[in-house]
Amino acid sequence: MYNPFPLLSRVLLKDQVAGGKRYFVRQTYARGRDARVKNAFLLRGYGADEKEIADRHMEALSRDGNAFLYDATEPAHLERLGIAAGQPFGYKVFYAAKKGVDWKPPPPYAEKIRRYILSHHPAWQLQRDGGQVAVGLYEEFGELFLKFNHGEKEEIIPFHIIETI
Repeated sequence: MYNPFPLLSRVLLKDQVAGGKRYFVRQTYARGRDARVKNAFLLRGYGADEKEIADRHMEALSRDGNAFLYDATEPAHLERLGIAAGQPFGYKVFYAAKKGVDWKPPPPYAEKIRRYILSHHPAWQLQRDGGQVAVGLYEEFGELFLKFNHGEKEEIIPFHIIETI
């Protein structure tokens, strides 16, 4: 499985907190697992004014026994985040950094995306105006989505659909 997110580091954590992130949701992250780790986690940061969104994220993780909401203003939580940023042995902790339209898919995924567009939106390729299809990678509550834009037309699909092509 493709994993677009960077490992959480102490520098990245410090930058996120300094940039206004207060709440961090931790969840189990299957895309980060490999044979060498016990488990992988994904952290997603939210600003002080985004507590409601962080709470909704936690509600979406009701079946994830590893889900946890950190508040970086609490010293114990900040210490635990620092430990996670140190990448404890046997675990990988990733950070859900923004991707959007700046994302460049690796060649195998670029080909899968091309095939998806050709099979689901053939007219997009035949536009006489030479319009391009913009493709962005987005994360919501730990799930990955692709957003296709062509002129006024838009489609959002779960990323896993591309992986099955």
